[in-house]
Amino acid sequence: MPSGKVIRVLVFGSTGVGKTSLCNTLTGRNRPTNNGPFGVTQKTHAFAPFVHDGRRIQIIDTAGMHESDGGTVKTDEAVQQIVELLQNSKDGFHLLIHVARATRITKEQEEDHDFFVRRMTQSMVPSLMVLTGCENEEPMTKWVDEHRSAFNRYNYKDLVATCFAQGGKLEEHYAPLREQSREVTLDAIVKYALSEPYLLFGGTTGRTLQDALYGLWNEFVDLAKLPAKLRRRSNESAYALLKRLGVPEKAAALAIKHIPDLMGEIGDRLPFPAAGKIMKAATLLLLSPLMKKKKPASTKD
Repeated sequence: MPSGKVIRVLVFGSTGVGKTSLCNTLTGRNRPTNNGPFGVTQKTHAFAPFVHDGRRIQIIDTAGMHESDGGTVKTDEAVQQIVELLQNSKDGFHLLIHVARATRITKEQEEDHDFFVRRMTQSMVPSLMVLTGCENEEPMTKWVDEHRSAFNRYNYKDLVATCFAQGGKLEEHYAPLREQSREVTLDAIVKYALSEPYLLFGGTTGRTLQDALYGLWNEFVDLAKLPAKLRRRSNESAYALLKRLGVPEKAAALAIKHIPDLMGEIGDRLPFPAAGKIMKAATLLLLSPLMKKKKPASTKD
C-alpha cells in the first residue's frame, strides 16, 4: 500500500470490552471511558488519522449495538446510529478489528461478528480479534495461545493479546503492557490491511447508499434488540419505512443533512456530467417530505 494512503480500520465489539480504551491508546487521543454497565460510545466516531511505521491509519470506533434494552441507545436513536455508521463507511475499510475480553465466546460476540464481518462487509475485509484483559497472564499471550483453536471458525487473520487498562494502583504495571499492546496491534494492522479499501456502496460497486441501508437494516434491528415493528417489510421503500415508523425529528434531520451529500459524492464518481449535483438534488427532493410531518423547533445543529 502506498504510504500516502490512509488505512481505514473499523473497530467493533460489545459494550465494556475496551473498544474506546483501545482506540485512545492506538491514536493517542483521550475520549471518555468508564467501567459502568452502559457504554459511553453512543455513535460512530472517526478519529483523526495518525502515522505508524510510515503509514497513515484512521480508526473508526462504533457504538455498542446491544444497548437498546435498558441501555444507552434508545429506539429513536437507532435510526441515527445506522445512518452514522454508513456515513462513516463511505470511503470503505481496509481492516476490521473485533474487540472482546479474553474469556468465553459469548452470544453477543457471535452476533457482532456476523453483522460486521459477514453481513456488512460480505467477508471481504480481513479481520483481527483483539483480546483485552490479558494483563494478568504471564506471558500476556498465554490465554490466546491456549485457546487459539476455538476461534478457527471465524477466520480471523490473527488473535492479538492485549492490555489497555490504565490508572489506579496498578498503573505502573499497566503502562508498559499498554505500549506493548499498541505496537503489536498497529503492526498487525499494517500487516493485514487490504491494499485498497473495500467499499460498501458507491464507486464501481453498483450499490447505492440505499442498497446498503436495505441490506443491513433488518439485521441491525435484530442485533440491537429493537422492536419488531422497526423491521423493513418485503418490498417496502426507505421512504415508506421511515414514514410508517414516524421517524423522529432528529433522525430525519440527520438523514436530510448527510444522505444527500453522500449521494452527491457517489454521483461525482460516475462518468456523467453533473451526476453528483443531480443525485444530491433528487435525494433532497425525496427526503424533504419527512420534515413536513413535524418541523423542528430549531434549525441549529
